[in-house]
Amino acid sequence: MTELDDPNDPLDAHDPPDSHAPPPLLSWGAATHEGRVRTENEDSFVAESMVFVVADGMGGHQAGEVASAIAAQTLRDRLLHGAQNANVVEAAVVEANAAIFQGAHSNPAQRGMGTTLTAVAVMAAADITTRLVVVNVGDSRTYLRRAGHLRRVTIDHSYVQELVSTGHITELEARNHPRRNIVTRALGIEPSVKVDAWVLPLVRGDRYVLCSDGLVDEVDDDEINSVLATHASPQAAAEALVDLANHHGGRDNTTVVVLDVLEGDEPAADTGDLLEVAPDWADEPDRLIDAEAGAPPPVLAVAPLAMSGNSFAPATTMMSAVPDATVARRKGLGTLLFVVALAAIVTITVVLVLVVKHNADSPSTPVTTSTVADTAPTTTRPVTTTTTPVKPTTTTASPNSQPPVNTAGK
Repeated sequence: MTELDDPNDPLDAHDPPDSHAPPPLLSWGAATHEGRVRTENEDSFVAESMVFVVADGMGGHQAGEVASAIAAQTLRDRLLHGAQNANVVEAAVVEANAAIFQGAHSNPAQRGMGTTLTAVAVMAAADITTRLVVVNVGDSRTYLRRAGHLRRVTIDHSYVQELVSTGHITELEARNHPRRNIVTRALGIEPSVKVDAWVLPLVRGDRYVLCSDGLVDEVDDDEINSVLATHASPQAAAEALVDLANHHGGRDNTTVVVLDVLEGDEPAADTGDLLEVAPDWADEPDRLIDAEAGAPPPVLAVAPLAMSGNSFAPATTMMSAVPDATVARRKGLGTLLFVVALAAIVTITVVLVLVVKHNADSPSTPVTTSTVADTAPTTTRPVTTTTTPVKPTTTTASPNSQPPVNTAGK
């Protein structure tokens, strides 16, 4: 586990306090634990005044911890003082992906490492109203609680999420599904990555929760909402959520960052359509990546989910993880295989027709089978009343006879 800042200290040690600074916009708390099953914590998080990150690493020999630390450190370095726009936040995620990918290929001990990531950054340019940018890659989640209602901002890039979205399994079944560790998108697996991003307004009283899948695999959304309602302090809420995940089994590392909006727009009276989003299936498939093993199998089978229909008009950038040329090569290969198979079928059919026709045109020739007796003639002696010993009959084998074959050993 990598903690890049003290979650209780909103200022870095090297940043002196500014008596003329504006009142804080946000308050936050963070907690992490390796769980009750695992001995190592491969999660990393950032809890700063302008950027908040949860990264869930994957890969053996502690490589997952390395990947999540690279992602968290990169976003902290690039977004420590906020972002001019959403593109800056997305670019930081893309940079983290490239750094992890390069590290995995330059160090054999870290081959196959990767990480999921979700982050919230403050977008505070001088000429615009302060807003928040939420980004997501993989199955680490960001939630928003407003006026007592809890909604997911992000949608998991995972195999079970797509089963849920298509109605094949329920949310409860997804939390215990044997393939819940399969993600369809992660940092460090490909040279480029698709990043989902949303720009949301600062609304006073909003509470955001960033978490690794160790929380959501053990605690359902209703329980998360109940804990958030019970604990006013974001630090207390984060610790209570981690404790509850461990109480329910703690099968994985669990990391939670809770973020409260202190200043911002007045909340709307009607929250019935709060962050109602619908999946938009993209044409380009994602990889299936085993988050337990780290190394992705060479399978491209499941379509990714992109966001649309958000009442806050999210800005979503889908950066290609599979180049168009690669897709074209796959399509060309499939066509070539189809043509070769069709030609083979036609050739075999023509040969069979010619053979049958040739047999039908040829005159029938009777075949005579002769059997030659190889046994020597037997002479019968005349029978008299005098008892005479019977001479044994001797059978002489033909010189053309083959010796017996022993089949006992076959």
